Amino acid sequence: MRDSRVKDSREGTATPGPRSRTRPGTPFSSWLPSAPTGNRISENLPDAIPRSVDNESQPYRISDEQRSRLNASIESFRDILDPNFKFPSRHALTRYLTSYFEGFHSHMPFLHTPTWRIFEHSLELILGLAAVGAQYCFEHRMSERLFYAGKAILMERLAHESDKFGPKTGSSLSMPQRRESRPILARDWGPWEPIETVRALIALMGYATWEPKVSLMQEAFGLQGLLAQVLREVGLHEEDGRQPPADQTTPQAAWHAWAQQESARRAKLIAFSFMHTHSIAYNVYPVLRSNEVGLRLPCSTKEWKASNAVQWQIARRETDKQQLFFQDALSLLLRNTDGTAPLDPIPTPLGNYILLHGLLQRIYIVRDLSLPVMDHSASLPSEEVDKLERGLRSWTAGWQQAPESSLDPNNENGPIPFTSSSLLGLAYVRIYLHLGPYRLLETRDPIRIAKAIYRSPAVERSGGVITALLYTAHMLSIPVRLGVDRVARSQAFFWSVRHSLSGLECAVLLSKWLFSLTEASGTTPLSGKSFYPPELLLLERSSTLYLFFLSSISSLKSSLSALYLSARQQTPFAKRSEDTC
Repeated sequence: MRDSRVKDSREGTATPGPRSRTRPGTPFSSWLPSAPTGNRISENLPDAIPRSVDNESQPYRISDEQRSRLNASIESFRDILDPNFKFPSRHALTRYLTSYFEGFHSHMPFLHTPTWRIFEHSLELILGLAAVGAQYCFEHRMSERLFYAGKAILMERLAHESDKFGPKTGSSLSMPQRRESRPILARDWGPWEPIETVRALIALMGYATWEPKVSLMQEAFGLQGLLAQVLREVGLHEEDGRQPPADQTTPQAAWHAWAQQESARRAKLIAFSFMHTHSIAYNVYPVLRSNEVGLRLPCSTKEWKASNAVQWQIARRETDKQQLFFQDALSLLLRNTDGTAPLDPIPTPLGNYILLHGLLQRIYIVRDLSLPVMDHSASLPSEEVDKLERGLRSWTAGWQQAPESSLDPNNENGPIPFTSSSLLGLAYVRIYLHLGPYRLLETRDPIRIAKAIYRSPAVERSGGVITALLYTAHMLSIPVRLGVDRVARSQAFFWSVRHSLSGLECAVLLSKWLFSLTEASGTTPLSGKSFYPPELLLLERSSTLYLFFLSSISSLKSSLSALYLSARQQTPFAKRSEDTC
């Protein structure tokens, strides 16, 4: 009896039960092999008898057959790819796609995951997603190879589909001249529509924009200009007059048709926001302006995340009003005389995020137009400051009332509300601090960046800057409470690069303001009457932050010194390091 129970237990651990579920697309979705009987290994190994795969629980799993089909498509472009490029294994592809959808996608959700089918998308998009996923897996060499393969096929596609785009897009292509002796292979073009090019460009830019190599950052800038032109030719306006075909009368067909339309809208809006992130990070003039975007804001989170047609119909019935058009919503924010009145209907988290980019772009353009010839501080006109601050207060009121909003980076509705909170702080900072020409982030050189920031203009003490400083202190306190080391090492999936960009400018504003206090005390001793009432509260918060960061820097210096001394004691290793530097 005891042996029978042991046998049943072993078989139970080796065989998945009907309700067993594991995280999709991970190695944990495989099961242990059966234990050998006696000295003989069981012939029924998992690889010998493939188990049935639940496609719904593992939507990003790549099978051998799928990998073979993708590899065959890749081989039809072999003449334009790096000769050393090798398509990843099915396990690697599963890992990359899973990492993309669990990481990057949550920050920029332009693909409809409930209806995602890999062979319904273009090869260049799949390679772009895999490149970003490999980047999230820290497989940098493979991610770079996937990026260049995806870019090569994308450029070949644009040349092949040149009749779908205008002459400006064609002139943007820098296609290398083929050698006459090299035959052109018969291409396996696969499924494609113009919006696929937008999606592929977002993915490829998403990989290249933040890579430490300057050459890859330059690739991102080249793709940015191409993306802006493709967007203009694909169209940045709603197609309200388009009627669904007769075969879309069933709920399932209607859901799929809606998903295609909504994902196309999101791809265009996210492309606009991501290109503007280039402007935020690298101080380049916006290549796509807000007045060019004639799209509605994204749909509700419930509609977007509905896993089937029935859930989608229920979510649609719960939606009272359509979302506003982007330009209308932005205009209402700026014309709002009561800063506490939110938009109606309240935008979704992604819609709020897009609107913040519109407000940030306005700050950039107005400051650029009002820049004096010899004054790089370029203070904004007071009436514009009032308008922007009312708009930001109205935006904040809407954010606070949105049911999905949370400052928890692990929010079940995604990290976008949390990311938007950091951009809100950045918007307030940029009203009073013109740091753009003084960051030099594109150099990837920390010493040059630090020297440039040090030379940036001082911050004038005023009642207006207090609001920006309050948001600054609040934003910098979040990583302090969570633990700076923990955030830096383990929160990459939840904290986006926008947090780092915002945190940098918040820290600079706070430090410039503290310097202004020390300069004032150098001429006139400071007393309680020397401060604006909120400045005393800010000083208390700032001193707490300062002491924490000072202790962090001291411990970092001690750690680096100990590490250096330890390395120097190992003379052969130290000598080899010097020889290879």
